[in-house]
Amino acid sequence: MATKLLLIPCSSAETVKLTKEVGQILRKDHGLEGKVEILFSSQRKKIAPGISKNHTHHLVGDYFADAEVNADIGRNQLYDEVRGTHVVLIEHMLTPNRKLSEGSEQIVSVNDHLMTLRGFLDLVSNTETLHRTLVTPYLAYVRSHSIEKYRKDGFFQFDSLRKMMTDFNRDNLSSLITIDPHSDKVKQIAEELGIDFHSINPFQSARAINPYKLGLEDKTKAKEVLKHLRPFQERFLSMKESHKGHFYVISVDDGTEHRVENFVERAFTELSTEDAYSLIAYKDKTRSTYIDSSSKFKDFSQIREDNIDPKGVYIIIDDMCSSSKTSEKGAKVELWTTHAVTMPEQYEKANKRDYITKIVCLDTVPQRPELNIEFIKSSAYLLAAQLYKVHAKLEGARE
Repeated sequence: MATKLLLIPCSSAETVKLTKEVGQILRKDHGLEGKVEILFSSQRKKIAPGISKNHTHHLVGDYFADAEVNADIGRNQLYDEVRGTHVVLIEHMLTPNRKLSEGSEQIVSVNDHLMTLRGFLDLVSNTETLHRTLVTPYLAYVRSHSIEKYRKDGFFQFDSLRKMMTDFNRDNLSSLITIDPHSDKVKQIAEELGIDFHSINPFQSARAINPYKLGLEDKTKAKEVLKHLRPFQERFLSMKESHKGHFYVISVDDGTEHRVENFVERAFTELSTEDAYSLIAYKDKTRSTYIDSSSKFKDFSQIREDNIDPKGVYIIIDDMCSSSKTSEKGAKVELWTTHAVTMPEQYEKANKRDYITKIVCLDTVPQRPELNIEFIKSSAYLLAAQLYKVHAKLEGARE
């Protein structure tokens, strides 16, 4: 039995654009033509004054003047549109430059987006749906992931990550799809709560992606789609030959070691294990205060201060950047990262780099051109591919 995939952007601007792109990719590349629909909400001011809050009332997604979330429907509760569908709520949880309304100076915050999501989840909970999935390129509240570690050092944090996931569970969320969350702990919490958690690895290689699981039986189409699903490996392949013998990767702390090693293993398949790991500069970061941290090379690292290759290209692989302070003297350094969580007041500082030559980032967080980052447009492809797999599994279970 075919199941309709109903995409609902929870807010306007970039989120609507992302939803349209995901829908188009699902139809065109993954063969879901005829199964995907998009339900748009409206701002209050765009609803005709004569329409009462009755059976004909539109879906409203807006903010009151004090920034309180306004998620609203009429008595019909969207029965015809929502009942029996796989409802997919799509939302950017961080939009650094989006204003609350036209003419307003107030920026829509992470908290505003989070409450909007909860509002839309509450609305669709009034109708029987087959599955409820949240799709968000950047998952907020994942930086409180090391609470136990910090408490040992005397730092105490609000466990906002667990609180957010617990609230999603209470709001009857079935699945969550996101790109490269800052903490593995969120997956553990989701599993405890019974939420299917899907984390997308943008540093994966082609061998980690099964095209047939994505409905890509056509080899020509598969080849093109897969390029979007391995953005950093594609960039690496384009640079590998031109920097042969002078290409290195930096692990900035314990949290990045696994992703760096995995990337190097797949990128340098022609090298022995010893030679491949010798290309990694392992660093150790110690947090001294809430603001400052110190960094040094680990004892086993084959790259240290005294043997930095001045002709080398050093790639820092991390999941997010804000002010981009990490650097290596005497070499060309690029930071490859997933999320640019930089706020407008940080732009000037972020653009002043002592040794980082270039920052390459995915388009998970909408930013303005003033932020000097090269963005790879792949978020819609990554999210659509994972959503296709979640939906295909749901349909398979109903057969």
